[in-house]
Amino acid sequence: MPNGEEIDRSFFCRHFTTFTRVLGVATSIALWWIGILLTDKADKRIAVYLLICAFVVSFLEVIFILDRCAICKEGHFGFTLWNFLKAIDTWKKFVLYGSLSIVCYLHPKEFWEAVIIGVFLDVLAIFYLMHTFRKKNERAVYRYRQLEIK
Repeated sequence: MPNGEEIDRSFFCRHFTTFTRVLGVATSIALWWIGILLTDKADKRIAVYLLICAFVVSFLEVIFILDRCAICKEGHFGFTLWNFLKAIDTWKKFVLYGSLSIVCYLHPKEFWEAVIIGVFLDVLAIFYLMHTFRKKNERAVYRYRQLEIK
């Protein structure tokens, strides 16, 4: 507040980022579990799709842990790639997870487990959309380098 007073927010609002990350990890575990479970069925296309989604969601959800472990020097390609991967956050994850969930609803009678995963992905996408409006977006200064011709 402008007067220096602190607003007493609820527990859920104070720990919204933590809840979003826990839900993301739970969704990735469910994706792996259902993907492996569906490999026993005759039509393995949805199982392969869910396992690919599990890999993508798992990587994007643990990127905040990997960020503390990453050792890349500024100016190297690895540093630039890592900054690009860290930039996939909030509304970008909303679009990605929302689009990944579409395939889960295509055959609800044959693959009812995939519908549950689709709901998980949609709830996670909504959490990231809410996170977009809660987060104070401060742009990092990006330095453009001139092309060097030798």
